[in-house]
Amino acid sequence: MTELAMAAPPAAHPRNSLGVWSLVLGIASIVLALGIVTGIPAIIIGNQGRRAVRAGEANNEGMALTGVVLGWLSLAILVFVIVLLVVRFLTGGAGS
Repeated sequence: MTELAMAAPPAAHPRNSLGVWSLVLGIASIVLALGIVTGIPAIIIGNQGRRAVRAGEANNEGMALTGVVLGWLSLAILVFVIVLLVVRFLTGGAGS
């Protein structure tokens, strides 16, 4: 057999789509103010992407981590806005 016939099979492409999707959903959750709709999926998918990086299946942990952080940030902003609205309603609203 020749050296070409005994060459190792090509390495599989890394699964970087999880990190990319997490980042896209995280950005959408901040820009479009869709905290629950896109923030929670950004966190879930980002954690799956980080798990894939640790397993050696992907190589974009930065994107996945950024998506997770943006997802949590959008949820924190949503909670802050809800608390502000409740406090404003309980104190008599804008007409007081």
